[in-house]
Amino acid sequence: MAEVTFREANKRYRRAFIPVMAFYTVAVFGGSYLLKQFETPPMWLSAIVALVMAAPIGGVLWLMWRLARETDEFTRQQQMASMAGGGMVTVFFSVVWGFLELYEVLPPLWTFLVGPIFFLSYGLIYCFGMKRGNGPGFDK
Repeated sequence: MAEVTFREANKRYRRAFIPVMAFYTVAVFGGSYLLKQFETPPMWLSAIVALVMAAPIGGVLWLMWRLARETDEFTRQQQMASMAGGGMVTVFFSVVWGFLELYEVLPPLWTFLVGPIFFLSYGLIYCFGMKRGNGPGFDK
């Protein structure tokens, strides 16, 4: 894919991100409302609602990947290092929680919280690196 300026890639990212998040919001609230209309919703309907709610998260991950691919090497390195760092934090958190859960120290964790944990850790790592002015800093 051709490299574009960070500004152009970011603008393109935001133009796609906002509708995806709007769809996500409608899916979460609309799907929850729909399922509450049934005393016991059919399993197939619950499965469809769950998949529709999850689909925009895949879209956001793809947008993040596209943003990284469209920019220069420095920006790409920042994005990829931040995503890797977010993934490492998420996996470590999940493993620690899993062991504590195994030995009944903590209650079970809803697995859909793994996504927000990733996005939060990715965002913090990216912002921390940008504030330092040299990227996430995994190679420093």
